[in-house]
Amino acid sequence: MLTSRQLAVSLMIGLLVLLKPYNSSAEEMKFNWEAVCAQVKDLAIPPSDKPSAGEAKSLEGCSSEDLYYSISRAADPEKARLCAYIEFDQGDEKVFGGSSMLMTIYANGRGGKRNFDLALKFACRLDGAPAEMEGRIENLIEKKKANWKGSDFSLCNDITSGFMQGHCEAHHERFKAAERKRKAAELMAKWNEADRKAFDRLRKAADKYFDLRSDEEVEQSGTARAAFSIEEHRSLEEGFLALIESLEIGKLTVYSEKEFKQADAKLNAVYQKIQKTPDFEYGTVTKEGIKKTQRAWIAYRDAWVSFATGKYNRVTPESIKTRLSQTRTKMLAAFLE
Repeated sequence: MLTSRQLAVSLMIGLLVLLKPYNSSAEEMKFNWEAVCAQVKDLAIPPSDKPSAGEAKSLEGCSSEDLYYSISRAADPEKARLCAYIEFDQGDEKVFGGSSMLMTIYANGRGGKRNFDLALKFACRLDGAPAEMEGRIENLIEKKKANWKGSDFSLCNDITSGFMQGHCEAHHERFKAAERKRKAAELMAKWNEADRKAFDRLRKAADKYFDLRSDEEVEQSGTARAAFSIEEHRSLEEGFLALIESLEIGKLTVYSEKEFKQADAKLNAVYQKIQKTPDFEYGTVTKEGIKKTQRAWIAYRDAWVSFATGKYNRVTPESIKTRLSQTRTKMLAAFLE
């Protein structure tokens, strides 16, 4: 049952959608999202939706994003709502936390009773680009008018900025990383201690190379640079896991010493062409950055050889080095296109 104030707010929002102020210069109707936000600013929060002192204590240090989306644990939308209120009350307005998660919970009706007016209240507290805010508020208004029953509304639905593209890409990557971790744990469950130690050395080399590749060989000048770096890092991680899976089932292509020398020569030729190009230009990517990354890649390649030939009896150094060299050559050749 709506209170008289909630009913009034609901009716006012409906009127605001219909009475859009006229923009004579553009000769079109413009959605007044700021007026909508003014109307829901003081909307009361149901006391029963907030955590008790005991619940707040038990959820200390929680992540509403993790609890809602089941990133590293089983999903618990109800606890996600309580956690989001803890974050909100503490002023911990993470991009995916506090207000943004409460907006999501109330819009989707997952973790709390669907309440578009409360979803709007929390949406209005977000610090986004004007076009982003307008799109998000209008999206929620339209869903309310249509009596939407879905559950897939997200903070990332209405983004317009490179800044938010980066945060949404990072949000998406957290799911992917958790899934990769689960798959890797399954693969490693039967490994012996020596295999695990060798893998740890490979993992360290991979981390260094992946970080340099994502930072030094990805264009960093635009506002979406974080998204591009995260996307590249994810691609590297997925390729890493795919190679382990191929080795585990014995599906790695066998290459000869001659084929490795050909692949190595082609890689060196591409690398040297980049380094010897006087006016090499690829946005923020530099020859020095490529040189640093290449050195890390060589250490990564050698760590792969040590791990794979030690664990998998039929794997030859030439096969591993050829496979990795072919992939690296494609990466570097892209700078010359």
